[in-house]
Amino acid sequence: MNKKEAVAALHRERIMTAAEKLFSEKGYAQTRIDDISKASEYSRRTIYAYYESKENILHHIIEKGLCSLKTDIENAVNDNTGFVEAYRAVCQAKSRYRKEYPCSLETLKHSGTEKIEQFVSSNTVKNILCLGTEINEILEALIVRGQKSGEVRKDIVPVLTVYVLSTSLDSWLALAETKGKFICVQNGMTEEEFLDYGFRQIVNSILEVRI
Repeated sequence: MNKKEAVAALHRERIMTAAEKLFSEKGYAQTRIDDISKASEYSRRTIYAYYESKENILHHIIEKGLCSLKTDIENAVNDNTGFVEAYRAVCQAKSRYRKEYPCSLETLKHSGTEKIEQFVSSNTVKNILCLGTEINEILEALIVRGQKSGEVRKDIVPVLTVYVLSTSLDSWLALAETKGKFICVQNGMTEEEFLDYGFRQIVNSILEVRI
């Protein structure tokens, strides 16, 4: 990267950071380019020099988050030889992702874009779809590894199980965000204990020996 590219990257990052904060605080629909302009201290003209639209900024935020999630999941799988240990690390990675990147794919789905596939002409959206596929492939390989080690049941279909586990984990993490504190107080447990209880119940459905 030359000096000009480095400066452009810095400007893009500052605009994206300001937009991400606004999307989280105000909501995507309620945030205007003027708001991003004020928060980032860049003119509208400058913002449009780096991003085609507000939606394009959102796509780049999501892409950045998924890149981080993919790296964390790869590390979780590679740094833990046992299936259960790797699975727990994946759960922690997904939990961090939701906290650090609240502008997730769900934001894109509710941003007025009825079908992500409508925007496949965008390289950023293409990369978002590819990242999602790559993350699923990493998780599928983890499940296959678990079957070979005897930890995971051999009668399950790995590729379908990825969708089941991911959907279940996302729903559990969403519950933790909305009602977690109340449930923890009601049941006399910490947030970590609450999350771990759900993580164990979800994975027990595919294990040879329950944990």
